[in-house]
Amino acid sequence: MAKAKLEFLQEFGKELDKMDGIGTSSKPPRYWYTTSNHALNRVISGSFFKGVPQGRVTNFAGPSGGGKSFLAANVVRAAQEAGAAILIVDSENALDDEFMGKIGVNVGRENQYYYAGVTTINDVTRVVSRFLNGYQDSVGDDLEGQQALILIDSLDMLITETEEEHYAKGVQKGDQGQRNKQLKQMLRTFVQAIKNLNVTIICTSQVYKNQDVMDGEGVWIVSDAVKYAASQIVLLTKLKLRDKKLAAERNVTGIQMKCEGYKTRFTKPFQKVTVEVPYESGMDPYSGLLEAAEELGVIVKTGKQFIIAGKEEKWFGTNINDYAEQILLMCEAKANVFLKGSVSETDEDTATETPEATASRRLNKAKKKK
Repeated sequence: MAKAKLEFLQEFGKELDKMDGIGTSSKPPRYWYTTSNHALNRVISGSFFKGVPQGRVTNFAGPSGGGKSFLAANVVRAAQEAGAAILIVDSENALDDEFMGKIGVNVGRENQYYYAGVTTINDVTRVVSRFLNGYQDSVGDDLEGQQALILIDSLDMLITETEEEHYAKGVQKGDQGQRNKQLKQMLRTFVQAIKNLNVTIICTSQVYKNQDVMDGEGVWIVSDAVKYAASQIVLLTKLKLRDKKLAAERNVTGIQMKCEGYKTRFTKPFQKVTVEVPYESGMDPYSGLLEAAEELGVIVKTGKQFIIAGKEEKWFGTNINDYAEQILLMCEAKANVFLKGSVSETDEDTATETPEATASRRLNKAKKKK
């Protein structure tokens, strides 16, 4: 007996094409902003040369002092270098011009850099909604439209209007249940608003110690308000960075950011990397690359020195800059093989390219952005 066919599908497709507000294709991000660290890029995007995507919400989560604002500011700088307009939505009064300037961000409206200090969730909704409506009117979903990046730092300092009213009356009363509902609703609307635009949203949020480590959530709890809306969640915790030459004096010279891809829709989640951030020089783009390359089998450690697989020359880790490009190409080729099932051919020409050719093309693309 012949199987019945779905005769209606052809007509359904035609009707679907005519429905207002309904998309009929799903495409990968058109472009990416580097986090300014290659190993971290790989953990959250699957590529050493990608990072934070267009048309998505990315969340940097972690305890206080974990480096969330610092990392977000580095992405802002990368976006600005790519020609993006910047909107800073600051609820912590932390992203002042001096802080951003030290990281290399060009502040001021003459640089298409706009700052909005906010207090309530409704404040954020009003500011971002006005920005996105203006962007839609000016550019729409033009593939060649100017890029824009919105940074919201942070979600956890925002209060509801009810909490603001209580404060004005001198009443100390929480509104936690309503606050989480409003945050979740706000982020849902942002996800829908930017998915077809050349707009990226980054937000930061706090995490809290898990009181029941047996529940499968891990050591830290990420709020449900951001867990479902974000395409990427980077969990950031810190360790003190000490000068090895002055170990006896126990001098703290910076922090070590432990970065985990807590959630990512672009590669395998829960990969980790540790990135050193010295106070004096800031984040090194190659920090963590040695460990990643060794894990991938690209380099081999022999005593205190390293050898690139298949080579004989030995070198010290402090000289990684001299070998970084070669190592990145080899690592990217390895990463491409590992992530083969999740790379879309609409974005990557994997049907005709070798992993090495793909790695080389990504590196050249990253260089052109600079």
